[in-house]
Amino acid sequence: MSWRENLNSPFPFYLNDDRKNIAFISAISLFVVFFLHVYHPQHRLHIELTLPQKFLFGGVTFIILFLNIVVLPKLYPKTFDPLNWTVKKYILLTLFHCFLIGIISTIIDEVYIRPNRTLWQNLVGANTQVGQTGLIVITIMTLFLRNKLLQQNLESAIVANTALEKIKSLKKEAEVNDNSNAALTIYSETSETFSFHLPHLLFVEADDNYSTVVWRNENGMQKKLLRVNLKSIESQINNNFAIRCHRSYIVNVNAISNITGNTNGYKLQILDTDITIPVSRPKGKEVIEKIHQLRNMMELT
Repeated sequence: MSWRENLNSPFPFYLNDDRKNIAFISAISLFVVFFLHVYHPQHRLHIELTLPQKFLFGGVTFIILFLNIVVLPKLYPKTFDPLNWTVKKYILLTLFHCFLIGIISTIIDEVYIRPNRTLWQNLVGANTQVGQTGLIVITIMTLFLRNKLLQQNLESAIVANTALEKIKSLKKEAEVNDNSNAALTIYSETSETFSFHLPHLLFVEADDNYSTVVWRNENGMQKKLLRVNLKSIESQINNNFAIRCHRSYIVNVNAISNITGNTNGYKLQILDTDITIPVSRPKGKEVIEKIHQLRNMMELT
């Protein structure tokens, strides 16, 4: 991936739960106190802090992180939408954390801890301390959050694969009353029509106002290009087993061999091919839930 793609790749907005985020912020703040207690940076502006002063800086860390991670998303939900959170936004918010903590720490030094020094000395000293402490804290935070996202996606993929296997086994045992075997006709914008049986469908890929229908029959994998957008095809298919998983893809659940998950989200492996279909981040949870709903529906049929 290029650096632009890396910056725009998905990243979790912390733990997406206020109570968990408060616990997470508390742990970070206590780590700051611990770090200030055991680490003594050797630079000419350093003065040994008392334990209450170390807890004061831990408290500043807690307040800034609480405001930025818990309060701001409630005031500006669109800006802090977890579904659109990326590595770039995470980096910018992290720098904002450090900037605010550095400013408040400078004020505390200037007014309370080191009033005998110049403003420049306090500014340099406070931000040097923030940088040294922040480097460790940010590294731990980033690794923890990426690992948490990876773990969640892997667990969801494993559970979804189990549901897929159940759907396949149930489909062999009984026909589902959803007209899935009926011939389906797609109407294009050029009055061209295309008919196929839904069980043969693998996926539909869109490119602007054109869509490519990909299916498999006795002659192997086939493709048909139509002048029609994906939204129109989605409404014409209108079947539980055809899932919109991306702005450019509709996939047949029965054509999915397995689901993989990593920090970038989910990918759907198409049965007996080397083709993988991406799942967009906003659609990830919806696709996983849809697969579970289909399994439950078939179990009740």
